[in-house]
Amino acid sequence: MLPVLIRLGRWRYILPTLLIIGLTIASIITTLSTLRDEAIATHQNIARLHTYAFEEHFTQTLQSIDYTMDRIPHLSDTQTTPQVILDIFSDLLKNAPHLRSFSLVDMEGFIEVSSHQANTGKHISVDNFLPIPFGDVPLLRIGTPWMGRDFDNATPSNPQFLMPPESISFIPLLKKVFFSHKPYYLVATLNPDYFTNRYAQTLPRKDGVVSLWRLDGILLLSTDYSLQVGFSHFNVPVEQEDLLTHLERSKHSLISAYRLARLMPFVVEVEMDQTIALSYWDKERNKILLVSVLFISLSGILGLLHILRHDKETQRQKQQISYEKQFRIAMEATQTGLWTWNRQDDTITWDKQCYLILDYPPFSFSPSLEMIQTLTHPDEAKSMFVSIQEQVTLQGWFLVERRMKNAKGEWIWIQVRGRVIEYTPDKSPLFLTGVYINIDAQKQAEQLRLSSVAFETEDAVLITDAQEKIVKVNQAFTKITGYKPEEILGKTPRILKSGQYDKAFYKALWESLLDKGFWQGELWNKRKNGEIYPEHITITAIKDDKGIVTHFLANFSDITLKKAAQKQIHEMAYRDPLTRLANRHLLQENILKAVEKSSQEQIYGALVFIDLDHFKQLNDTFGHDAGDMLLIQVGRRLQDCTRQGDTVSRLGGDEFLILLENLGDNISQAMEQTNAVALKILSFLNKPFDLAHGNYRIGASIGITLFSKTTQDAEELIKQADMAMYAAKEKGRNQISFFTPKS
Repeated sequence: MLPVLIRLGRWRYILPTLLIIGLTIASIITTLSTLRDEAIATHQNIARLHTYAFEEHFTQTLQSIDYTMDRIPHLSDTQTTPQVILDIFSDLLKNAPHLRSFSLVDMEGFIEVSSHQANTGKHISVDNFLPIPFGDVPLLRIGTPWMGRDFDNATPSNPQFLMPPESISFIPLLKKVFFSHKPYYLVATLNPDYFTNRYAQTLPRKDGVVSLWRLDGILLLSTDYSLQVGFSHFNVPVEQEDLLTHLERSKHSLISAYRLARLMPFVVEVEMDQTIALSYWDKERNKILLVSVLFISLSGILGLLHILRHDKETQRQKQQISYEKQFRIAMEATQTGLWTWNRQDDTITWDKQCYLILDYPPFSFSPSLEMIQTLTHPDEAKSMFVSIQEQVTLQGWFLVERRMKNAKGEWIWIQVRGRVIEYTPDKSPLFLTGVYINIDAQKQAEQLRLSSVAFETEDAVLITDAQEKIVKVNQAFTKITGYKPEEILGKTPRILKSGQYDKAFYKALWESLLDKGFWQGELWNKRKNGEIYPEHITITAIKDDKGIVTHFLANFSDITLKKAAQKQIHEMAYRDPLTRLANRHLLQENILKAVEKSSQEQIYGALVFIDLDHFKQLNDTFGHDAGDMLLIQVGRRLQDCTRQGDTVSRLGGDEFLILLENLGDNISQAMEQTNAVALKILSFLNKPFDLAHGNYRIGASIGITLFSKTTQDAEELIKQADMAMYAAKEKGRNQISFFTPKS
């Protein structure tokens, strides 16, 4: 009988021990599987982030090129002369390391002008570019990769002609543009090495590879050097299958991510190295196995530890009771109440403290969503549940502040915090719990502090909360912007935007504000009546005692008059007060710039000196008012005779001087162009002038000096043109003379 009892006593411990060992093994398997899934999921998220970053960068690059192509016709004044286009191409390529060349292609595919001159005259096909245009709106389109450095020595790729991984290649980009209503193609050659090097730095090849595919499956570039550029992913045609589905179906790595570009026809693929992704899991697996072996080894003495655990549990329960008592005292002292919300049937429970915060007797009514909305201030009730729903969906918890009516009919500020503690099987929030905290005293103190800070200045003041909602403005704000407080409160400062700044400007502003705590500078904003005006503004982040930003304070003043004064000073310094032409100071500056440019590029420029014949006779006969009227009309006619980039100036009296630039590198052609301008000037000046006493005719003597590679200063060149002008007068007036050393 005794042995039987002994065996039964052993099995009392053997069976629980075996059960614990079995559960431990099952737990190990489950934990390891979970850790492995989490490691894969983490690196999949990393891969997705990389696809987003790479797609954003490549899209922004293409948008920048698209914008640059749109600007080229405007920069050239719609002229398609090779020199004009070539100069523009050269300037645009200086700050574009991702581009190799720009080319202007006619509608038959022949290159007329190219920054890489060897491309000129070469014929390229303009058919295999995506997206295929729909309608008349020009689109930036991506071609298939070419093997070679540029079109002059390159061959387009195709599924039958793949490029070796180590070969030099480029990607053509094409867009239709119009010069004087005549269509052309602008083609830019994209340098794949720039992007593969950049992306390889962001995602080292030991960690993974990134590939860019055109939407028809053609490989544009990749940091995986084993892939051949120009290779088509659709090597086995699949009907009605897009590229994303095809990539997912044929992926080689367990950890891959894909992203379709928002605006352009390409897909970014990122494949992470599975070995690296699971290296952390391998380490954790070894740790868990070691711990599990120790746990299984110690499971045999669990029976002996039962009493100790029981004693510890008893002590813990006593401590828990003490802690709950202390917690309840703390909740009452800080006016904090507990609540729960069952989303399944929308039942809400309050503890006693929730009622006491609002001065109601405990449990004097049953809380409900309708009751809570009734007790909430109308300004917050409209958006309260929407805000809670958005925060819970996004992050699983929420924090809102609202005014609630207490038993005395007073509105007091309550902060409501909550967190989801149980979800439905489909991951929808099911059960929430949280606290009510009375923050009315804090809010009142905060309002007093804001009021004292905001109105210590006579400048316009705008205060927002941490979510950029406007909470207070002063009278100076209304005076400058035209918005009354009731029209602006609750809105964001975006209502004042003028539209003159891009996202990058505001991003830099916010980074400076959050990093330094303030930002100041000049902005152009918009008044209520739509008027755009300049202002000097200082934005300050207001923080609480814990260093958390609670509000933003903006002080600004209208500097419209200051800007106008600056413009007037500039006009006075650089413009002739009578004709509004450039004065001698501005002319000398422009001559120095033109001489430097001519020396560097070895092209010619010219100074044309014009002196009116018998102008003194007009002043003596009809007075200075008539002379001034004639000088104003002469200035207008001289501007009509010249190009937009030329400088027309009045030196004083009846002397005018014109600076002509970009006359080419051939002196004979430069003289012909300058002489043609001078003849045109004489023709315009010989026409009658409309003065108060009637029509009046007057002639002019013109002196010209050419310059190219010279060390002469502006005064010396003006002197040479002046000498040539006197030579023209000696010929009998109303003549043209070029400067020579004998002039």
